[in-house]
Amino acid sequence: MQRSITVLHINAETYEMTNLMNNGKISTFINEEIEKIILQKIHTSDFENFNLLMGDQTYEIRVGKDPSNDYMCLITPRLHRSLEHSIELEMKLRDQQAKLFEIAKSSKISKETLVYSMQSVCETISDLIDCERIGIWLFDEEHRILTVQNVYDLRFNTHTNNAEFLDMHEFPTYFQAVKGARALAVNDVSVDHRVSELYPTYFESVGGIKSMLDAPIILSSGIGGVLSCESLTKRVWTELDETLVGTLADLVAFLFERVLRMEAENQVRDLAYIDQLTGLSNQNAFITKANEELKQDEEMIFAYLQLDQFSNIQDVLGFESGEVVLKQTANRLTTIFPEPAHVARIGFDHFAVCFNEKWVPNYEIQLHELKKPMNIDNQEVYMTYSYGVSHYPSHGSTAKECLQRAQIALNDGRKYFSRGVTAAFIPDMIEVSKSDLQVEMNLRKGLDFEEFTLFYQPQMNCQTNQVEGFEALIRWNHPERGLVTPIEFISLAESTGLILPIGEWVIRQAFKQLQNWKEQGRGHFTISVNISPRHFLHERLASFLETCLIEYKIHPEKLMIEITENVAMEDYVSVQSRIKELRQLGFSVSIDDFGTGFSAFVYLQHFPIQEIKIDRHFIREIIENPKSFAIVKTIVELAKDLELRVITEGIETEEQLEMVRAIGCDIIQGYYYSKPLPIHEMEEWLAQRV
Repeated sequence: MQRSITVLHINAETYEMTNLMNNGKISTFINEEIEKIILQKIHTSDFENFNLLMGDQTYEIRVGKDPSNDYMCLITPRLHRSLEHSIELEMKLRDQQAKLFEIAKSSKISKETLVYSMQSVCETISDLIDCERIGIWLFDEEHRILTVQNVYDLRFNTHTNNAEFLDMHEFPTYFQAVKGARALAVNDVSVDHRVSELYPTYFESVGGIKSMLDAPIILSSGIGGVLSCESLTKRVWTELDETLVGTLADLVAFLFERVLRMEAENQVRDLAYIDQLTGLSNQNAFITKANEELKQDEEMIFAYLQLDQFSNIQDVLGFESGEVVLKQTANRLTTIFPEPAHVARIGFDHFAVCFNEKWVPNYEIQLHELKKPMNIDNQEVYMTYSYGVSHYPSHGSTAKECLQRAQIALNDGRKYFSRGVTAAFIPDMIEVSKSDLQVEMNLRKGLDFEEFTLFYQPQMNCQTNQVEGFEALIRWNHPERGLVTPIEFISLAESTGLILPIGEWVIRQAFKQLQNWKEQGRGHFTISVNISPRHFLHERLASFLETCLIEYKIHPEKLMIEITENVAMEDYVSVQSRIKELRQLGFSVSIDDFGTGFSAFVYLQHFPIQEIKIDRHFIREIIENPKSFAIVKTIVELAKDLELRVITEGIETEEQLEMVRAIGCDIIQGYYYSKPLPIHEMEEWLAQRV
């Protein structure tokens, strides 16, 4: 193997080569390809020195003219690639592989920790390939922008990152070339068309690059970037160089693939444990963290909190504003209950908190922060909330049990109030909850098996003593318990949502009865039906009533819609809008139990109602209590001034009848005439009055 200096004489006319150092014999390692490179230098008058690998030896080659105008070529060994060096090269490569694999296996690997790995890779490549500048570039998600992740510059022994980028739309030829090659070897950047778009602007801007060797970083999703080796001297890249850079590009790809996979795993984990809207823990994470806290054997408090009427707020403000409300609520909760307390969003508008009272003293007072107005789209939004609490270890041995107890407390409190509920768990609530569940299941079954029926109580003209109409009152004909009154199941139906199908069943039965009476020639009768707050505010009510009008051909004034005063507490604006909507369909709206609820005169002043029903509690004491008499008299006179019809409920004696008749009441209803009866008995009662 030739290792000495070679001096070639090249005839300017024939280009015949003669070795002046070896009796004219050309060295065996100078093959046709090397001859072509030397002759190309002569033809282009390019006499700059360059490096060339021949066999296992790197040579520096210098070409110039002698005094006779022939050419001289001096070939001198530059780097002695001995067996020892080859072994050292392989050991460095193996060592680098081992380091990268160790990093890739680490559970803590991330884009941040990868920075140091890329620096090590770049330094190793500079040593192995023997070039001055090594860069690792990655594409953006659109595969348009290549951005430097790390560049090692041997001249200054420095590392830089994110300092440079290339827009691939400006360099399509280069991109296609690097994408289609295992390694893109460019011996002379000034003449190679594949990098003409980069020359001279890019190469000059980074220090005058003469040669370049790039390898694509291939990920499972395609080409993810480029490993670039840049030399400040012209050189002919060898097959070994290309193999080395390709192998190291694969190692870099392996590292980035691992990072991407771990990021995907973290994202999946976040989806499993983090609420994406608020950034709070979700129920899974909350239970896990709270159980860890319970191991400290300290008393803990669990709160199950729900925003009041959030669905209505979202309907009015829109989904985006509703999300802002949830985010601000989450921020306020984490401020009220800072770590080590745990806060989670566990449902649509439901939140959970686990804390020790020593961490958050007087938490009931601090929770009032949730009531402060929120500025949403330049308008103030006021939210209220309800919550139930339970205590560990008194009410449960696990976080899940305690959270369920807190929810049971909240649900129990909501049976009696629709907002602003604060309820503490007591063991009896479990039995009540079981009983409610049993009733709920039976309610569903009762609907399916048609166990419900309507009773009718007549409404009489106070002056003529004639039947004006009837109030329809639902009863549940339970197969085991017998006849069940609404007071025993309506509140549960309201809280579970079953009130909607039950309410629609009542309306449809009333329409059927009105249709029967119309066919019998008694079309002057009216029927009043009670509509629960939840049903009254449901978006489907108006369309369902309109469907029934079409189906049964009944005039809307024959069906009176009764609501209680307390409906206004649910949502004043929505109630006002709903009454106007029903009036446009032709229905009349009556206020039941007038005088006992939220604010009686709010209805009279702002709501377009047609009728009020004076609560029976005033009638009960009208004989012996002058105040009751005065209240009833005032309500009747006020109603007449406002052109409203008045129904007086609870008339049980003739003395009560004569008193309300003297006051000037329009319609009366009560046991004096008849208790509520099933339709066949009411028909008999009507027949006896003819």
